[in-house]
Amino acid sequence: MGQTVRKTKFILSLMREKFWLEEMAQQGLFLKNINLGVIYTFEKGNPQRLVYDVDRFDLPKYPMLKEIQDREMFVSLAEEMGWREITHDEDMNYYFCKPYEEDGINEMYDTEEERRIHAVKYRDRYQNAARINYKCVMAFDILMLLLAFLIRSLFPFILGFVWSTILIGFGFWCEGIAQMCEREFRMGAQEWLRANGKKSDTKKEYRLFLTTKGLTKYLQKQSANGWHIIRSSAVCYSFEKGPQQTLYYTVDSKAAVNRRRRARHLQKIEDGKDINQQNNDWQVESVKEAEQNGMEFACAYANNQILYRSGSQVDFGKKNMFLYSWLLYWVIFIAVGFILGFITGYIST
Repeated sequence: MGQTVRKTKFILSLMREKFWLEEMAQQGLFLKNINLGVIYTFEKGNPQRLVYDVDRFDLPKYPMLKEIQDREMFVSLAEEMGWREITHDEDMNYYFCKPYEEDGINEMYDTEEERRIHAVKYRDRYQNAARINYKCVMAFDILMLLLAFLIRSLFPFILGFVWSTILIGFGFWCEGIAQMCEREFRMGAQEWLRANGKKSDTKKEYRLFLTTKGLTKYLQKQSANGWHIIRSSAVCYSFEKGPQQTLYYTVDSKAAVNRRRRARHLQKIEDGKDINQQNNDWQVESVKEAEQNGMEFACAYANNQILYRSGSQVDFGKKNMFLYSWLLYWVIFIAVGFILGFITGYIST
């Protein structure tokens, strides 16, 4: 057995971790074990180009025989394709590796459907963790509220508020990880590198814009310098190198689509059952209208807004609007919760 080296590194993204492990292999450090998700044990050897991948095998509470045998069957198929199981972490993520093949397949999941199934598996795992947290919050809050009334003290309420805040924060964190996993695992390795500015012809910048006017001016300037937007999130923007062009950008949203429908005396797009904002009827209509107006789809910001670009200025919806309307709802929600909590605590004392 060769000499071992330990490295401590906190990486939230499994895709980012995959490429880091591949970099380590090219430096002659080969993964042997992972502890607590942050302590990596490597074995020294001759530098080699390897590819890594990760999967998990979650058993339901009452598994069927097929579900029990899934992991064994998967590992057998993976070995036939040249993959080797290395280790797993405490969260039961199993790590595999194989030598890089110049003209071969270097990903476990190389079709769109396989990637979708893989992404949904990880999304569901973290969303379930978030749901458990929210249930714990409800149960704990009810218990503390009853205790506050029984002993006529504000202390249980304060304890409940602090602990609930921690649990809710952890629940939001799990929701964020679920979205990240689904987004990343739906991409191929090369697409992920491109979207995250890891190639020479791509870059990533962090900016905060409160209004669409500031955002579109920034994107117009980037296009003039030959950088064209390919992906965006709340504060992160990924660009791809291209020809220097004068392009004009505009942002469309569900509210803007409904304003245009109202002007045409049409019924607004609304789905009362769509709690998670997954109904994309407004996006379909937005894309059709944009194409009719000579605009090209640039990228989408989550499922709230769509960015379009064109070679000329087009009057398409509202010219300036607040980008983070969802933030206002959260501020109102937290304020109402705080007021209700204060009133409850005051009554209990």
